[in-house]
Amino acid sequence: MIFPRSKNLCIGLSILMAAPTAVYADYTVSCKSHSYKNASCRLSEPGYVTLERQTSSSDCQKGRSWDYNHNEVWVDDGCAGDFRVETQSGGSSNNSAKVAGAAVGLAILGALAYNQTHKDDHKYQDENYYGARHTSYVPSWMVGRFRGYNAMYGRDVSMTIDKDGRVRAHAGDDNFTGWINDEELHVGTTIFHINQTRDGFITAQKGDWENEVRYHRID
Repeated sequence: MIFPRSKNLCIGLSILMAAPTAVYADYTVSCKSHSYKNASCRLSEPGYVTLERQTSSSDCQKGRSWDYNHNEVWVDDGCAGDFRVETQSGGSSNNSAKVAGAAVGLAILGALAYNQTHKDDHKYQDENYYGARHTSYVPSWMVGRFRGYNAMYGRDVSMTIDKDGRVRAHAGDDNFTGWINDEELHVGTTIFHINQTRDGFITAQKGDWENEVRYHRID
């Protein structure tokens, strides 16, 4: 079901398209677990985090002795290392046309009706899920290629989610990259809920629930 957009919402989207989009460089955060205790290190900008270099004799295992979320990297059990943060603006180019296209693409990718109760049962049946701190966990039902159609914009949207959490999406002439964390889709600084359906999922942009698109699995 497509809900009518309010005048204020349309004006807001126009402002978003006209506004410049910040582009951040990738950077590195060093984080160390002292005396085998938990430690957290703030991220200056959100991004997809990988362990670039382990600097401890204790093993650093993603989901067990380190992980990350939108705000920080945490380490535990003696893990220490340099963590690379890949920041992404969401667009395929830095020129103004692509920046405007990225704003439209975000609305297409995310502003969906949130109409399912979130369930965690699948996590506890997956041996690859290590517990509540394992925010980089990606359930198998999210992994693959998906397609949706946005009737409001008349645009097909395709999305690929890798098992490591990396996301690639295509809408019209625009390409977008993002990542999955805490079972949410992150594109730049914009966050979308993801909820499973029988043949795919729906996503819902935080703060905007009016424009509905459902994604179905194609691979």
